[in-house]
Amino acid sequence: MGELEPTILGVLISGTGTNLQAIIDASENGELPAKVGVVISSSSDAHGLIRAKVHDIPRFWVDRQAFGSNEEYDWEIVHKLKEFNVNLVVLAGYMRLVGEPILSAYPQAVINLHPSLLPSFPGAHGIPEALAAGVKVTGITIHFADQTYDTGPIILQRIVPVRQEDDEESLREKIRKTEHKFLPYAIKLWATGRLVVDGRRVKIL
Repeated sequence: MGELEPTILGVLISGTGTNLQAIIDASENGELPAKVGVVISSSSDAHGLIRAKVHDIPRFWVDRQAFGSNEEYDWEIVHKLKEFNVNLVVLAGYMRLVGEPILSAYPQAVINLHPSLLPSFPGAHGIPEALAAGVKVTGITIHFADQTYDTGPIILQRIVPVRQEDDEESLREKIRKTEHKFLPYAIKLWATGRLVVDGRRVKIL
């Protein structure tokens, strides 16, 4: 896998791209044995596209409205990923469900990041839902994507304490800092061939 060929990342985004930036930084400073080959956004005004431009990384907005179905849209993304020789897809704040075309093209090679300790608080509102539930800890989950939201085999999780003075903004900032540290680490585990999927479990060699 990652040991036999250089890891070229295709990063899918929808928004600010702070995790994209963490990946780029880790790649450029030598911490991550992988490089970002292409950035694809589901939103035309995603700030992450600007981050990619600053680092001279190929970047595209793929407009869902230009395609007759989600499947056609996902096939267009696959074509872009293949064009740039991507072998690991990273969903970094990508607010769409990846479909069968992408999952089939990249088996056990689509990694998603989620801002809660799954299976608690799946979906788009993990941070406010954790606050509303009154939990004392939440965290991040990095997992392989599958055909439903936030249910694939878990690669790693890290705890983020919830303080009684935390609001959504402060908790989000703590979670982001944790994401920025551990998403590049999870990519490194894949790139160095250290992840083995055994059913629902992911073993780290």
